[in-house]
Amino acid sequence: MSPLQSILKSLAMQGRAFGFIITKGLAWTLLMPILVFVTFGIAGLWSIGEVFQYVEETFGADFSPMLFSVGLFALRIMFFVIFGIWGGYIVVIIMSPFMAYVSEKTEQILNGNEYPFDLVQIIKDALRGILLAIRNFFMEILISILVLLSVAVPVVGPVIVMIGTPVILFFVSAYFYGFSFIDYTNERRKLSINESVNFVKNHKGMAVGHGVIFSLLMYIPIIGSFLSAIFAIVSTVAATIEMVENKE
Repeated sequence: MSPLQSILKSLAMQGRAFGFIITKGLAWTLLMPILVFVTFGIAGLWSIGEVFQYVEETFGADFSPMLFSVGLFALRIMFFVIFGIWGGYIVVIIMSPFMAYVSEKTEQILNGNEYPFDLVQIIKDALRGILLAIRNFFMEILISILVLLSVAVPVVGPVIVMIGTPVILFFVSAYFYGFSFIDYTNERRKLSINESVNFVKNHKGMAVGHGVIFSLLMYIPIIGSFLSAIFAIVSTVAATIEMVENKE
């Protein structure tokens, strides 16, 4: 199967996964990312206000009411901008334990595999998901820097950066997000992180296909991170279904 065919197959699996979630009693799982997102957003906005006020009181800054309001507003806007840019990894890190559970539940429904409750294993799954998300985050930044440095190549460099960079970085982002969704199944198969890295390298199309919609949603201003938080569940279920059925 060509990479393009693999991408299209994994993309088609997203629609099937949504139907699976609705018909198999997993619809409630879509509420969890909404709760996480809203809680994180409220906590972030509240913390910014507290920090701003603390700085004012501690350092004796005498801000006028208007300056205080403008500064606070600017910081909160910055919070949303940062969350909009990197919110995908924040979502993956925060929701990692829950998405591991959703992946496990999906496999159980598909083939009857039972995974008894194990607190130690849940903690290990959470730590692995967080470490992998951080690793992918820095890998994406490194690749982005290398792509941008191609501007130094005579003649073609600037053209590549201006035209190709957005496309390249989009698919790089989709690849690493899809990697995270696939890894929940790899973890249950006792693959180490390095083994999971090699697996995904050999199934790049699958990774991109499962991460492409999630990555695309991140480009929508303001509500993109919110929508991606919900779709993370769909992508996790889709990746699990494909992995289980293909016995990859």
